[in-house]
Amino acid sequence: MSDPTPSAPTEAAPPVGTVTTRLVHRALRGTQEWWRSAVVYVNEPPLLGAVSTMEDVATRARQLRAVSRLGVQAVRIGCPPLPSEAGEDVITGVGDVLTRARRTGLRVVLRIDPHDPRQEACARYWLSRGADGLDLGPVTETEPVSHARYRELHALLAEHARFEDPILSSRLSPAVQSRAAEMLHEDWLHHLVDADLLHLDRPAQLIDSVTESLRIRDALGTTGAWLVPDVLEAGSPDLALASALVVLAMPGAVYLRQGIELGLPVKTSPGADLERTARATALLEEQRGVSGSHFETVRAALRLRTDHRLGLAALAWVEDMGGGPVPETVLAFLSGEMLVIANLGDDGVPLPSDRELLLASGPLTSGSGGTPVLPPSTTAWLWLEPQARERDPRARR
Repeated sequence: MSDPTPSAPTEAAPPVGTVTTRLVHRALRGTQEWWRSAVVYVNEPPLLGAVSTMEDVATRARQLRAVSRLGVQAVRIGCPPLPSEAGEDVITGVGDVLTRARRTGLRVVLRIDPHDPRQEACARYWLSRGADGLDLGPVTETEPVSHARYRELHALLAEHARFEDPILSSRLSPAVQSRAAEMLHEDWLHHLVDADLLHLDRPAQLIDSVTESLRIRDALGTTGAWLVPDVLEAGSPDLALASALVVLAMPGAVYLRQGIELGLPVKTSPGADLERTARATALLEEQRGVSGSHFETVRAALRLRTDHRLGLAALAWVEDMGGGPVPETVLAFLSGEMLVIANLGDDGVPLPSDRELLLASGPLTSGSGGTPVLPPSTTAWLWLEPQARERDPRARR
């Protein structure tokens, strides 16, 4: 296992004027386990299960190809059937899906119910055939998972996983967010996905919450894990895309639920929805290859996230920029060499004109003297190209 101890972040050139930052998370250097920075694509229901057919498996195989081109590192599916529950063609088909995922660089995580003995047997079988971890779903107050049960599931991973670094993950809801420290101290999940970034309307509260989440995880050697909001959670299509760019710039893991990359709300109904499937297909055809579309913007963010190692980067909140404090309605932070600015207010925000704009969730406007201006409900990524440090002449040669 690689050393998770963070190293000091490299210095980057500041934007125009004076910038004051507050470092809250240090960068991870060298080779790290895949789960520390992965973007996990979460399949919508219906998930693979005991009654899955060959058509269901074929659908997942087609989806894997699309997901690998999107630029994520893992995909979460359901718990496939056992040999006693399906024909040989279905079992072989699922095995082929796992093999194909591995060849394209994708990890596969199984969604299981931690209280269901049948799904434990399923997890044991498919972990030994190439699955890379178990997702236990949201933490609930009505059916909490005991500490003893978490230990059993960790033992299951250790005993049956075919490949290295299998993971155990779960998700916090706002109602149980306060349990994060207790759960991580007692049970040590690789991913305990936060709901902190579902609503960006109060930047100061978000900064405090994310800072605390990272403090807890850094102390225990695990990683932050964040959920990308959908259009309903964000409040509007523009805010949904702006929020996606905020979350995808964060260090740690990111969970991207199916449909969000197209601007769709998350599907919660358990059954098949042919109308939604047709709509998603049409949106993909409409947006693919179109610069500035929801799909291509998310895809570009995923590519830049990988290229600039943002999942392993340092995080520092920008508190003063351009000679004055960052407005209360603006969220600004440094993720490694990336300056991320989200305008959550009603007025335009001038951007540094001497920095390269790599990505924005919407078109910019122009202010006085041609200064680029970030409109409301828009996020921009600006690259701070690292500058060589000047050698101290007093240093020993």
